[in-house]
Amino acid sequence: MKNIIKKIKEYYPVSDEALEALTAEFKMVQCKKNTYIVRSGYIDHRVYFIEEGVTRSVFHKEGNDTTTWFSMEGDITFGMYSLYHNQPSVESVETLTDCTFYTISIDALNKLYERHIDIANWGRVAHQDNNRLLSHIFVERLQMSPRERYNCFMQHFPGLLNRVKLKHVAEFLGISIYTLSRIRKNG
Repeated sequence: MKNIIKKIKEYYPVSDEALEALTAEFKMVQCKKNTYIVRSGYIDHRVYFIEEGVTRSVFHKEGNDTTTWFSMEGDITFGMYSLYHNQPSVESVETLTDCTFYTISIDALNKLYERHIDIANWGRVAHQDNNRLLSHIFVERLQMSPRERYNCFMQHFPGLLNRVKLKHVAEFLGISIYTLSRIRKNG
């Protein structure tokens, strides 16, 4: 669990006692590439901590997919509507590589938030940081050129480009695969 613990501690100085309580609730799950761990239209009450691998969050509409987020080692992923509102997820989470996760139910995590203030603070800080990044990415899509969006992607997600399909990156950036190829070719 070194990737998960490292990332947790990057966000907030969680005590060893709280980390032990958290990891005692974990269940390890391994999934092959191209597996949907969260499916749109279904409620999923689990939070997935990624030890190894890469996932994408994706909206499906009328046969078209739109990648909305990437998660990798140390990150968490989940169905937002299920987690926050106990409603069916509006997006899916797909593994882009073989993955090893440690999962915890939202009920167990909420109990840990109540018992360990440092876990609650970690959750708050992690959500704030990711919401800040999501907000920046939204503004980038509206105000930046495709090249500028690509450069920001490379800063936000270093090393990811070589691990995922370019079509998913293009979807995420809101550009065509041809535009992405042209940007990459021209340096």
